[in-house]
Amino acid sequence: MKSHQQILHNQLLERQENGLVRSLISVNHLIDFCSNDYLGLAKNQSLADKIEADFNELKSNLTSINGSTGSRLISGQSIQVEQFEKKCAEFHQAEASLLFSSGYDANVGLISSIAQKDQVVFCDQLLHASLIDGLRLSKAERKIFAHNDLVDLEKLLSEYPIETPKWIVVESVYSMDGDMAPLRELVHLKNKYNAEIILDEAHAGGVYGPNGNGLAVEMGIEKEIFARVITFGKAWGNAGAVVLGSQTLIDFLINFARPFIYSTAPSPHHISSLSTTLASVETQFDLRKKLKENIEFFVQHSKSSHWGPSKTAIQTFFISGNQIVKKKASELQKAGFAVKAIVYPTVPKGEERIRITLNSLTKKEDILALIKTMETHE
Repeated sequence: MKSHQQILHNQLLERQENGLVRSLISVNHLIDFCSNDYLGLAKNQSLADKIEADFNELKSNLTSINGSTGSRLISGQSIQVEQFEKKCAEFHQAEASLLFSSGYDANVGLISSIAQKDQVVFCDQLLHASLIDGLRLSKAERKIFAHNDLVDLEKLLSEYPIETPKWIVVESVYSMDGDMAPLRELVHLKNKYNAEIILDEAHAGGVYGPNGNGLAVEMGIEKEIFARVITFGKAWGNAGAVVLGSQTLIDFLINFARPFIYSTAPSPHHISSLSTTLASVETQFDLRKKLKENIEFFVQHSKSSHWGPSKTAIQTFFISGNQIVKKKASELQKAGFAVKAIVYPTVPKGEERIRITLNSLTKKEDILALIKTMETHE
C-alpha cells in the first residue's frame, strides 16, 4: 500500500514528465517583462516614503498597530478601513465598496454568493481561475460562451425565459491574451435579456479611466455594471481588492461571502498604505501616458507572426508545446529578461505562450532588445 507521501510524490513526477511542474524562481534581478506592476508603483521610492510617513502619523490614533486582531465581523473593523472603502467607492464612481484580502478572494466570494439556484451564469471562455472557482462553488447553472463572441452569447441568452435571473461574467482586459471585452455591446445584451454584468477590472484598474478608475468609467457605463472587482496587486503596486456596487450588494457580501466573513482583516499598515496609494494613483497621468507610449512602441516594432494582436500592456508570443516554450523562456532569462512561460492547461493546448507585460518604467532600448531576442531563432 502506497503511503500518502508516495501518492503526492507520484503525482508530482507525473506532472514533471508532462512538462507541467511549477517551481518558485525569482526573476527580480532581471529586466521586468513579467510583473503586473503597470505603473511602476511597487518600485516607487517616493510613494514608499509617503506610505511610511502617513502610517507613522496615523499610529498614535490606533489601538492596534501591528495586526488587525481578527476578522472584520469580530474585532478587525476600524474607522480607517471604513474611510478607505468610502473613498475607493467615490473614486471608482460606485455607491459602495468592500475590501477583500486579494482579487482571488473577492472573485470567489462575489460569484459563489450572488449566483444562486434557479439562476444562470454566462461566462466567457477565458475567465480567470478565481472567477471559475467562484462559479464552481455557486449553485447557479453555468453556460460558457466563446471568447468575446457576442453571437454565441446572445444565442445562449435567448434559450432562457426573460424572467430567469441571468449573470454575464467578463473581464475588462483578459490576463492571458491582453484583449478587451466588448463592454458596450454586452450592456445592450444584458438590458435585452434581463441580465446583469459582473466585471473583473483587475488589469484595467489604475491604467484606464480619466484618473485610473477603470475601463467601465472610461466608457461611461459604470452604472450599467452590477458589480466590479478592482485589484490592488497590479497597477496599484500593492495588494488586496475591492468589490464595487450598490450598498445592498455590499451588505449582502458582508453576510454571505465566505472569504470575507472568515478571513482576518487587513493590517492597519496595509489599510493605510492603500489609502496613500489611492491618492497617488489618481494623480499618475504621466505614468499612464508613458505606459500607453510603451505599448504603442512595442506593437509598432514587434513584427513576427508569433505575436498576438493585443493592444494593451499584455503581449503574447505563441510557441506551441510546454517543453519548447519553457526552454525559450529559460533562454530569455539567461539573456537578462524577466519573462515566464504560460503552459497548458493554464492556456489551451497549442496556445502556449510567453506572456510579456509592459510598464511605465520599461525602457525603449530594452523593448527593442527583447523583441530582437525573441524573434531570433523562432
